[in-house]
Amino acid sequence: MAYNNGFFKKIPPRKVQGGIRAQNKWGSFATRWWGMRWLQTLESFNIGERLKRGMTYARKGQVISLDIQPGKVTARVQGTRRQPYRLYINLKPYSDKEWNKISAAMLEKPEFVAKLMNNEMPDEIESVFRDLHLPLFPQRSGDLHTECSCPDWSNPCKHIAAVYYLMAEAFDNDPFLLFTLRGKSQADFIRMLTAGGAAPQSRQSRPEPEPEPLPEEPSLFWGDCSDFDIQFSETSPVQFHAALPKRLGALPFWRSSHSFVETMEACYKNASVYAADQLDLMSGD
Repeated sequence: MAYNNGFFKKIPPRKVQGGIRAQNKWGSFATRWWGMRWLQTLESFNIGERLKRGMTYARKGQVISLDIQPGKVTARVQGTRRQPYRLYINLKPYSDKEWNKISAAMLEKPEFVAKLMNNEMPDEIESVFRDLHLPLFPQRSGDLHTECSCPDWSNPCKHIAAVYYLMAEAFDNDPFLLFTLRGKSQADFIRMLTAGGAAPQSRQSRPEPEPEPLPEEPSLFWGDCSDFDIQFSETSPVQFHAALPKRLGALPFWRSSHSFVETMEACYKNASVYAADQLDLMSGD
């Protein structure tokens, strides 16, 4: 928004090539409780129109980069000015001592441990954090310290709101990013659980033996194939594509105007058609 002749004039942001786009094109950015819970924090800030514009920024791909590290999120967002804005979102990470308390409490709930080991987030896991007075989610706006280089007086601004929305979508797909933001990666936390609640100890890695190199000559690698009678039957392309990507769902921080699943469907379809053509050629048809 620019000031011109006594009036404020809305100016659209500069277009971004290859920006991070929200996979959700309408409706809520989250479908699971942990993603929705994160959105509740954002919506509680009551920043009005900036919230809607942040949603638009997230869907248009205005976020250039987004990195989630323990206790800190850094991002760059393209606005109306030539230089992208830099922003920071800080959330207090928990200490190793506090994480030891969390893992010990988890070990008292075998059903939670089983789900965590299976890369699932238990529905009632938030209660464990709450009972220890170590909330998993921010409880109030003051828990999140945000900063943006834009001239907007509001904090959070629309650029920060855009990043919040993308984070909600990422949390929806990978809830363990919440653990990372609180200071512990999923792998480290799983190691704490398997160690009985103790913090993972650093171990000197043992050097692994060098693998024996493979033969460079194809005949030595494959051996004598003269006795094999290979027959190729008529093939047709498969009717269902990208079954595994569909199970994985939306890829966080995807950089395309087409969704991840749509893109993978096209790749799988083209690959299956090409493979069928090659097999038909080899069979002599």
